[in-house]
Amino acid sequence: MSQTAHTTRRAHAARSAVRPSDGPLGAVRAKRTLTPDELAAYHADGYVVVPGIFPADELEAIDREIDRLLEIPGNDAGGIHPTWIFQVARRSEMTRQFAEDERLLALAEAVVSPGIAIHSTKLVPKPPHSNDVCHWHQDEAFYLKPDDPETYSRTRMSVWVPLQDADERNGGLWVVPGSHTWGIDPYHMVDTGQCRKVIDREAYADEHAIPLRVAAGSVVLFSAWTWHHSKNNQTDRVRRAFIVSYQEATVRKGAGEQWKLVRPAH
Repeated sequence: MSQTAHTTRRAHAARSAVRPSDGPLGAVRAKRTLTPDELAAYHADGYVVVPGIFPADELEAIDREIDRLLEIPGNDAGGIHPTWIFQVARRSEMTRQFAEDERLLALAEAVVSPGIAIHSTKLVPKPPHSNDVCHWHQDEAFYLKPDDPETYSRTRMSVWVPLQDADERNGGLWVVPGSHTWGIDPYHMVDTGQCRKVIDREAYADEHAIPLRVAAGSVVLFSAWTWHHSKNNQTDRVRRAFIVSYQEATVRKGAGEQWKLVRPAH
């Protein structure tokens, strides 16, 4: 077995050993950073699942806020992104606070430096019995502008917060461990589905992918270079995920006006 395989196996074991923090359901838990094992898993695999960050009552409040926002004309992205909300943190005070929540920033600061800025935010749903598929892709293929040095980042990543439990049946994330170390893979454009800058090595991704089963209120941290995708929702209930992409504060451009400094570089 190769050294890389050994490293990945150790990282997987470390990630599996993590347990949710104690605390009554619905209570606001104190912020925490990544543990050494979680940080090792992130660097080895390009992602880590951190359990038990947001309690049920906060998730329900955000879910109700999303329902309210979708009733306002112009918030529903429509087209190939039905009931998605782009720039979600700019739509209301509650969503802004969620994207800038100290519990998220405390996790992100372990891997994003110096400082933290928001690149972009979005609310990504999988409607019940939806055929929506997000193809295999890397966020960095969308975020990096090769002709613009002000878009180059070393530590860009995202937090993915499911508002409902997510698994293989309702459109949860699939990832390829270690893919964040391979640079931006060649990709091609497709005319169907979502996330249309599709990596060329789709067959390889399918063969080596693993599903992430993530409880509501847990947080997935993943690198902007990590290969990921999601399948359709086979269930009777919507699956929503609140996504914030962060980058170091010294990268002065994000997705248009969404760029926002939340922790200055020191």
